[in-house]
Amino acid sequence: MRHLVEYLLSHCQAVMADHGGLLFTLFLGGLMGSATHCVGMCGPFVVAQTTSLQQTPSLLRRVRGLALMPYHLGRMTTYVMLGVLAASLSGMIFNVPLQRGIAIVLLTVAGFLFLASAVPGLKRLVGPRMFQGSVARFGAALGHVAKPFFTHPTPWHRYALGVTLGFLPCGLLAAALMAVAATAEPISAAFGMAAFCVGTMPALFLTGAGGRYALDRLPIRFSTLARGVMVFNSLSLFIIAGGMLLPAHH
Repeated sequence: MRHLVEYLLSHCQAVMADHGGLLFTLFLGGLMGSATHCVGMCGPFVVAQTTSLQQTPSLLRRVRGLALMPYHLGRMTTYVMLGVLAASLSGMIFNVPLQRGIAIVLLTVAGFLFLASAVPGLKRLVGPRMFQGSVARFGAALGHVAKPFFTHPTPWHRYALGVTLGFLPCGLLAAALMAVAATAEPISAAFGMAAFCVGTMPALFLTGAGGRYALDRLPIRFSTLARGVMVFNSLSLFIIAGGMLLPAHH
């Protein structure tokens, strides 16, 4: 166990040194994006899991239940797996001379996806209508798979629910995956997607605690701030991509 912790810490330090800016951008993207986008998309699933906790007499059990950590760990598992897969494919498919160019393209696309989440008019350009039907059908299929996990709210069922719903099509998730794929480093991608998932947790916790009120009010309250941060995130990714255009100095 000690060796595992030391191994993770050493890699964490290396990732922070090489991709600290990207990890911070992904965390901010999850934090602000979840206050508007994720609350509307994933909030109902969170509220459905926490409704029964309102009658729980123990405050500690109520807070622990509202945190829904098994559910969030399930989402993180899926996000990390998708990020590792994206980075691995990026590193395997494109040889070294092409990797810099591909990374620039992926970071630029990720920047546009973050920007689209802040500017509603851009969503029509990023998400053509021809894909909307497929996305809706895939989401409905995931809902059908996830439905049995609501009937028995054990920690394992909530974890399985998080793993399943982690595959929900989402523009913010696509942006995060594009960004970590640009690293072509599976370990960096894993840390990046974990940072993104951690960023989404506070808003979903508030949604679980506030129920319908949070679903109705949270996106409105944080809309202006969230849009500003998402624009900042997109600019950060554009700057990182632009920096890669410059010749490396040894």
